[in-house]
Amino acid sequence: MSQPLLVTGTIGIDTILTPHGRAEGVLGGSVSFAAVAALMFADRVDAVSIIGEDFPTHYEEALAAKGLRMDGVERKKGPSFSWTGEYFDNMNKRRTVCANDSVMLEWNVHVPEPLRNHPVLACCCMVPAQQLKCMEQCPDSSLVLSDSMDKWLRRQPELLDAVISRSHITMMNEDEAKEYAHASTVLEAGEFLLSKGAVYAVVKQGEYGATLLGRGPEGGTDIFRCPAYPLKTLVDPTGAGDTFLGALAGYLATLPPGLPSFEEMKRGIIYGTVAASFTCESFSADALLSMTAETFCKRLEEYVAMCRIPTGCVSIREID
Repeated sequence: MSQPLLVTGTIGIDTILTPHGRAEGVLGGSVSFAAVAALMFADRVDAVSIIGEDFPTHYEEALAAKGLRMDGVERKKGPSFSWTGEYFDNMNKRRTVCANDSVMLEWNVHVPEPLRNHPVLACCCMVPAQQLKCMEQCPDSSLVLSDSMDKWLRRQPELLDAVISRSHITMMNEDEAKEYAHASTVLEAGEFLLSKGAVYAVVKQGEYGATLLGRGPEGGTDIFRCPAYPLKTLVDPTGAGDTFLGALAGYLATLPPGLPSFEEMKRGIIYGTVAASFTCESFSADALLSMTAETFCKRLEEYVAMCRIPTGCVSIREID
């Protein structure tokens, strides 16, 4: 039996433009991807978020059918959170065409009383002030994960500092982490995140995988580099980072309460990487929603085989 997991962030409607096509009015939002991925591992996942009156019922039903508990999701008059994004030939880069986040900006975060004692809290990407409100309402969470994005680095850096200081595990994508840290390398950026108070920092690197950093013994830094699962065709990377966070949080919820070891974090990063690869194979969360334990485990086995390093010593010629 796993620990209960609370996931908070956005649930919304996306329109995606990529070199492979266009998808309009599809399921989006950080919670949508993270919660489904977490349910691969965790027995109980609750969502705290807000949707508008226009949010399609069939998307609610699809999330509920995967096992997501949505008692903490409020429905408010007006439009739901929506995002339109465009990807180019280099799909590690994207631009926001338009976003309607008024419902999120006006949201007064309320975590229902029965959910406030969940041991694991995953604060997906949303307004830092709201992440902090959720953390404040869940003071007994023994493991807190957080994610962020570029606009909050620029608009609310002091609140982002506070979010990271209250997080045991924090993550950003590579460009965001470098900007936040005023750094030129992934290791510099990751160490800066650790300096803000996190115990573990994850720098997401898109098709190049992810780098995990942790506070090592005697003030050193532990590092684990994880490549991405190679895909022949990248359809839509939207939500891949949220999927990564959700799978990591879901796995960690299966462990005993408290801070995971670096080895346990490495395993969770691998699970997150494999889960995120499914998200990239379709628009929206279609491939993620249809993923099964069997298809996940098959891909995990392939991934481990790809990354396995041959054992044995190598004879190195002496150099004068």
